[in-house]
Amino acid sequence: MIALNLRQKMISCFCLHLFCYIALGTVLLNDFDMFNDDVTLLMHAGDLSNICLEIRRYEKNFIIRQDHEDFKKVLEYIDKAQQAVPKVVEDLKIMPQPTHLEDLTAKLAAYEKNFVFLKEECESAEEMRDCSQREIVRGLGQDLVSISKDLVLFEQLKMETFIEHFKTRLVKAAASLVLLSIFTIALLYFSIINPLKKVENAAIDIANGTFSHILVGEKKGEIRSVLRAFNKMVTDLEEQQEQLFQAKKLSSIGTLASGTAHQINNPLNNIATSCQLALTEVDPEQSPLLAKMLDTINQETERAGEIVRGLLEFSRAQTFSLQAYPLAAVIDKVRLLVASEVPAEITLETDIPEDIILFIDVQKLVEALLNLCINAVQAIPSPPGKVSITAEVDGDGANAIITVSDTGVGIDREHLQKIFDPFFTTKTAANGTGLGLAVVYGIIKKQKGHIWVDSERGKGTRFTVSLPLNRDCDLGKSTPKA
Repeated sequence: MIALNLRQKMISCFCLHLFCYIALGTVLLNDFDMFNDDVTLLMHAGDLSNICLEIRRYEKNFIIRQDHEDFKKVLEYIDKAQQAVPKVVEDLKIMPQPTHLEDLTAKLAAYEKNFVFLKEECESAEEMRDCSQREIVRGLGQDLVSISKDLVLFEQLKMETFIEHFKTRLVKAAASLVLLSIFTIALLYFSIINPLKKVENAAIDIANGTFSHILVGEKKGEIRSVLRAFNKMVTDLEEQQEQLFQAKKLSSIGTLASGTAHQINNPLNNIATSCQLALTEVDPEQSPLLAKMLDTINQETERAGEIVRGLLEFSRAQTFSLQAYPLAAVIDKVRLLVASEVPAEITLETDIPEDIILFIDVQKLVEALLNLCINAVQAIPSPPGKVSITAEVDGDGANAIITVSDTGVGIDREHLQKIFDPFFTTKTAANGTGLGLAVVYGIIKKQKGHIWVDSERGKGTRFTVSLPLNRDCDLGKSTPKA
């Protein structure tokens, strides 16, 4: 069985309606033509019947009065009857006819001949009373009236039969159209109105905070696609609501972390200062264990301080000071800062065109790129390896595309969607807090840029940053010394 979609069903219904209306119109037009022919024949038959009655009337007058005018009237009406008979015969060619109608012409001729002979044979009233020719004329006259009446009755019966049949056909046609309309309405209801009503109710449920899916049938079509799209929207809304709840939780955690970071920042500074003073007073040769413990305290205090600064950086609204600045100078700063973190077996390569000028907050961008570079270095646990920083102008000439890539272990596919989330990290507790990439993401977004990642396990990682170019900058006037 051929499965039709909604559009094909609607077109099929329209064509079916059109065909039915054309067929009904054709049948009614044909019936109208037949009815018109019957009316015309009835009118002609009625005229012929009236003429025959007039012939009989003047015949009686002539027999009673022997008036020459009555004789002329009889001949005149006989002539009219002879002229009317061909019209009736012509009408009857298209339909069945009484068999004795063929005798009408012969009867008229015989009547005319015998009526003329009656006048010649019986001139006086006495002769007319005893004339045998009179009975012959009267018999022929009765036959003429009888034939014309039979013709009228035949046409009346035909019209009555036609009207009955026409009523039956009209009732059947109306019933067919009603059934077709009911079928079309049912099709529209079950195919469009009912599914859309379900969508409306589901939309009201969503507005009230209740997420419910709509049962999708097996029949293919536009409505099925709409229902599936609606169910996907419901699923997406559920996920987004869950993300919104998570964002609210993170917002609360960020507020709590910001307050906590402010509270513990001063004690950490005091611990660090005290530890550093103690280290200056201790001789490592005489008290190596104490010196090692103080050094460990100092390192852990610095790591705690970094965590606190990361929390503060992530939670507070950052103020950016934007200026035109060459990207090459930014990368030089990054190379200088990251140099101490790069082992000898790892190569740091850069390829930055000198003419790329960005409108940026220099320190924030240095911080972001430095974070990406450190992550790239840490992603190579077993040197040798390579970290590359490249840049180019995109095809539209509106943005600079900066790429930071490494030959490290890569990132699992299931983690790619989460690496920019706060507190998410694949590193150990000693190497990462999960705030670095979240801070990078915020810095890039604040400067109207975009960042995305491409990675495959065992084949390295590539971070791509897009930042708008500064087209109004004069390189000779604005390029600072790195």
